[in-house]
Amino acid sequence: MKKKFAASLMSVSILTASLGGSIFAAAPTAFKDLKNVAGQEKIQSLQEQGIIKGVSASSFAPNAPVTQAQAVQFISTGLDLASLDISDMDPNETANDLFPAVKNDAWYADAFLKAAQIGASIPADVDPSAKITREAYVDYLMDTLKIAGNLPMINILVPEIADESDFDISSLGSTQLAIALDIVQLDADKKFHPQEEITRAEAAVMLYNAIGYMNQLKQPITIQPIEEDGEMHILPIPVEK
Repeated sequence: MKKKFAASLMSVSILTASLGGSIFAAAPTAFKDLKNVAGQEKIQSLQEQGIIKGVSASSFAPNAPVTQAQAVQFISTGLDLASLDISDMDPNETANDLFPAVKNDAWYADAFLKAAQIGASIPADVDPSAKITREAYVDYLMDTLKIAGNLPMINILVPEIADESDFDISSLGSTQLAIALDIVQLDADKKFHPQEEITRAEAAVMLYNAIGYMNQLKQPITIQPIEEDGEMHILPIPVEK
C-alpha cells in the first residue's frame, strides 16, 4: 500500500524574493549565463518580475550553491513573512537569541528571526555561511508554506522516490509534498539526490513552480477523488475560468 500523508494547501501570496546580492534596475539586463540551463525560461521570468537577482547585472551563476543565509532570506522575503501577524511573538527576541551563529546586524538576521517566529524548522545551530542541501532547502520552503498558509489538511498520493533511503526521515515528508504538488521533480531514475547541494538555478525553478501553484490556488478549486489500492485520496484541482 502506498504511503499517504496529510498536506496543507497553501494560499499564501508570494510577493518578492531574493537570493542575495545587489538589486538591479526595473528593466534588468538579461542574464547571459543561462544557455542550456534547465529552467532557463522560468529563471528569466522571475528576473523580469524582479523576484530574483544575479551576482552581477548580467550573471546569475546558475550552478553556484546556495548558502543557508541565502535560502532563509529567499524564503522569508518570497513568502512575505514580515507581513504575517504573529500575535505571540516576543518583541524583544532577536535572531541571535534563537541562532547563536546569526549576528543581529547581519543582512539576513531578520529573515532568520521571522522564519523562526512562525515555526519554520531551521536548526538552532545553523551555520549561515554553510551550503544548503536539496532536502534542507525543500524542507524550509514547504514547512514555511504549510505554516504560513494555515489551511485545512487533506490526503494526497505520495509518489515513489527511488533514493528515499538517502533522506533524513524528518524532512522526507516535505519533499514528498513538494513532488505531489509538482513544485519539485524527480530525475529520470525517480531520484531526488537529497544530500547534494542545491544550486541557484534549482532553487529558482522550485520558487517559480511554487509561485505558479500558489497563483492557481487563488482560483476556485474542485476536489478530485483518486482511488488507489482500494483507498480514496483527494487532490485539489484548480477550476479553469
